[in-house]
Amino acid sequence: MGPNPLNEQTAERGTTLTTAQPLVSIVLPTYNGAKYLSEAIESCIHQSYKNWELIVVDDCSIDTTPQIITGYVARDARIRSIRHDINKKLPAALNTGHAAAKGDYLMWTSDDNRLLPSAVEELTKFLEAHPRVGLVYADSVLIDEAGHYVRDYPAQPATALAYMNAVGPCFLYRRSVYETVGGYDTELFLAEDYDYWLRTYRRFEVAQLHKILYEYRWHGESLTNTAAGTALWASMERTLRSNLPHLSRPSRAERARGWIVCAATAARRRAPLQATAALGSALRLAPLFSLRYIGGKLVEKGLGAQPQID
Repeated sequence: MGPNPLNEQTAERGTTLTTAQPLVSIVLPTYNGAKYLSEAIESCIHQSYKNWELIVVDDCSIDTTPQIITGYVARDARIRSIRHDINKKLPAALNTGHAAAKGDYLMWTSDDNRLLPSAVEELTKFLEAHPRVGLVYADSVLIDEAGHYVRDYPAQPATALAYMNAVGPCFLYRRSVYETVGGYDTELFLAEDYDYWLRTYRRFEVAQLHKILYEYRWHGESLTNTAAGTALWASMERTLRSNLPHLSRPSRAERARGWIVCAATAARRRAPLQATAALGSALRLAPLFSLRYIGGKLVEKGLGAQPQID
C-alpha cells in the first residue's frame, strides 16, 4: 500500500520547514515491512513539529517495501532513503541511518509502530528545556494488528535499566549522545537498543517524560515475537555483564537484580560457573534483597505461576 492521496495536501504543507526549530532526524529501519510501513511513515509526516527529516533504511527488502519508500520520497522533500545491498540486520541499519542524519536531535522508530502527532514536539520541547538531559523517553500504548488499543505500555524509571530495558520504544537524544556513545553494537542483535541505553546512562542524564506519545504494535510478525528466546536473553546477559559494573545511580538492590537476571540467563544456557559468579555479585551487593527476590521467584514457580526473571 503506497502513499494515501487523501493525505497529500497535508503532507505537502508539512514540507514547509520552520528553520527556527532544531532539526530532528528520525531513522526508520525496515525489512520486508510493507504491511505497516505506510502507517509508520504517515505518523512521521503528521507530526505537529515540522522541522524533521526521515531517513528510511531498507535492509534489502524483497517485498513491496522499496516501491512504498519511493512513493514517499517523491512526495515529501524531508524524506530520504538508503538501501542495503544485503540484509545486515537492525543494528547495522540503525548505524547506516544515524551516519546519514543531520539533526541536532535523533530518534528512531520501527516500521510497524506509530508516533502520535505530538511526539517529536513534546520530546524536543523537553530536551530544549532541560539542557543537562541527554536522553528523554516517554510512555506508549500497545496496539493490535488492526491498530486498536490493547493496553497502556508505560516506560519505567531510568534506574530500572540495571535489570531491564526501561526506555521502551519512544525516545529522543542529543547529537552529543551519538557522538559520545557511538553506534549500535552489531553483535547484539535483539538487545542493541538496551545496550545503547545502558551506555548512554553511564555518561549522560536520562529522563522520563510521563506522556503517552507512541503506539507500539504487538503482532505475530513483530521482531520481538519472532526473535529466538535464547538469543534474546543471551544478548541481554552480555550487555548487562558489560555495563553493570559501571552503573552507579541505580540502588544496590536494583544492580543486584541485574546480576540475578544474568545468573538466571546463564543457568538457562547451562553455564553453571557463570551463573554462580553472577549470583555471587548479587549477594555481595544486596544479600537480603537477593535472597528474598530469588525466594519469591521460587515460590511463584512452586505455585505453578510462570516465573519472570526481569
